[in-house]
This record gives sequence, C-alpha cells and structure tokens, in this order.
Amino acid sequence: MLTSLLLMSTVAQASSLVMAVGWTKPPYVIADQDKGFELDLVRAILQNLGHQVDPVYVPFGRSAGMLNHGQVDMALNMTERMPVPHEQLSQVYVTYRNVVISLKVSRVKLDSMADMKGFSIVAFQNASIVLGQEFAKEVSDSRLYTELPDQSKQVKMLLEGRIDLAVMDINIFRHISTKFRDDALDLVDIHWLFPPTGYRVGFKDKALLQEFDKALQAYRSSDQYPALIATYDIWQPGF
Repeated sequence: MLTSLLLMSTVAQASSLVMAVGWTKPPYVIADQDKGFELDLVRAILQNLGHQVDPVYVPFGRSAGMLNHGQVDMALNMTERMPVPHEQLSQVYVTYRNVVISLKVSRVKLDSMADMKGFSIVAFQNASIVLGQEFAKEVSDSRLYTELPDQSKQVKMLLEGRIDLAVMDINIFRHISTKFRDDALDLVDIHWLFPPTGYRVGFKDKALLQEFDKALQAYRSSDQYPALIATYDIWQPGF
C-alpha cells in the first residue's frame, strides 16, 4: 500500500507544471485574478493533456533565464530572438500587434522606425529584443528610452504627456487605458510600424512540447477558441 501511495504521489507531482508568466498585461494576463486569454488558453490545452498549471508571476525579462536554469517547466511569451534553444519552443500560440502610440495633440508623424529618433519612448520589457535589431538601433538615439515591466505605467505616462511615445500591444493599451480615461482611444494616434509578433511557449520537456503543439492545433479548431477570443475582447486587426 505504501508503494502504491508513493507512486500516486509521484504521478500527481509529475502532472503539476510550474510556468513562468509575465506580470499583469490584460487581456492576456490578469495576475491578481489568476486568469487572462493566454493563461486560460494554455491551461485548457494542458488540462486536456492531464496536467495542472501553477503560474509564477515574474518580470518578463526573467522568464527565459528561469527556463534555462530549470527553475520552471514552462515559460510564456518566448520568441526565437530570446536566449532559449529553438528546439525548446512551441508553435506560436498567441500573436501580439505591437504599435507605437502618441497623443493626437502632439501631432507626431511616424512612417518608419527611423522617424522615432529624438522622441522620449517607453516600451515594454524586452522590446529591444522582441522587436528586432532595427528597432533597437533606432531607439538608441532617442532622447529617452526605457523599458518597463509594469505596462500600466507606460499608459499613464503617455496620457499624462510625460513621454512622447509608448510602444506596446494594441490590445493591452485598449484594456489598460480605460482605467485612466474612458475616451483614451480618441486621444491617441496608432502607428503600425511593426509586423505581428508571434509568441511561443518555452518547455523544459521536449516530449511535452510536441504533445502541446498537437493539442494546440486541435484547440484552435474547436468552438472553445473563438469563444475565448470573445470573452477577452481580443481585437485582431486584419492587416
């Protein structure tokens, strides 16, 4: 009987996965409610595979290191530009539309990343990696450039006129900005300078990664996927 109990305990532990998740960025991650589009999506897929997910909320910049050092089983929001072996990355599970946002009263005109020079810019953490070398090069010449893990601070600083440009996902801005002003979207210009950013899940276990990829395809073909998109009001621009 003792042997059976030990085996059951081992199985239970094996089915519980620790996952590094970036700090709150609604609608994708809502840490204080332990939910969000990404969390619900990944949880549903792994539950279908018989696993429980235990999220650990950390600054986005720490996730890759935690995965590489074996401190977590999984990490959300990885890209092929992150310092994680490519063979440990899943298929794209969520796509962000990162944009540059300015106040209309500033009358900022941006046709390319080169036009961002000279402005004060606050971006999301790891933006200089995620958005590529051209972006990193152009913002290096900015009057002020910083990256913040708390994206609500980006929105607040922009709406208060303390910075010229905010670089972030359009859905995150839409959701956070309503906390500050109901008419926030009417006050800003959206500059579509970046291609879509596809994020992947980083896995410690490559066998689980392969299972996840198959289950992800099945979930996207189900009725649950569009229902989840509607639940979190994920705007998907068609360009």
